[in-house]
Amino acid sequence: MPAAVGDFLILDAVRESHGFAVAVTEDAIASAQQECAVTEGLLLCPEGAATLAALKQELASGRIRPDEQVVMFNCATGLKYPMPSRHHRIDLSQPVDYGFIKSVV
Repeated sequence: MPAAVGDFLILDAVRESHGFAVAVTEDAIASAQQECAVTEGLLLCPEGAATLAALKQELASGRIRPDEQVVMFNCATGLKYPMPSRHHRIDLSQPVDYGFIKSVV
């Protein structure tokens, strides 16, 4: 069974801070990664995006209140991982399609 190198340290910190741990879906992670890239200009690694997905999930559930302080860690960069293909060739002989730009952002 896989385990984190410092799993006992993580569990101790969660317990001492009266915090909690949650699971999020792969789809929620991908969505959070995309949202953060578009809105904040940060390319989170999937592990970092999982923290944003968890925050959004727990804000919606009410387990975390909007007035509470939360610490999230992004332990790497999204550049370590293959990026999804979002290539759209630009035809330089055509006018700019501003509608497409708005749909991507």
